[in-house]
Amino acid sequence: MEARRVLFDDGRLRVIRNGESALLLCGEIDLSNSERLGAIMADALSPGGVVLVDLTDLSFIDLSGLRVLELVPCEGPMPAVRVRNVPPFVRRLLTLITGRPDDLF
Repeated sequence: MEARRVLFDDGRLRVIRNGESALLLCGEIDLSNSERLGAIMADALSPGGVVLVDLTDLSFIDLSGLRVLELVPCEGPMPAVRVRNVPPFVRRLLTLITGRPDDLF
């Protein structure tokens, strides 16, 4: 198993690799860093084409971040994303935006 390693830190968002295909997101995802996060996620794909993203320490996310995490529909191919430890504020935001119930996680 691979050790924890910081892959990105722009002062707002820190992305930590926690295992071969797991990423821990800490801080804020917004338009300023969501494109870079998408590139990091693509690089972290497991052999099965899935990336596991842990949102335990996420404090803010905007629509661009939700799109990168494939939590709302968007255009273009994205890696298969599985999220865990989704904070209540993200669940509420998704319910407002998508109309889906917040029990999808």
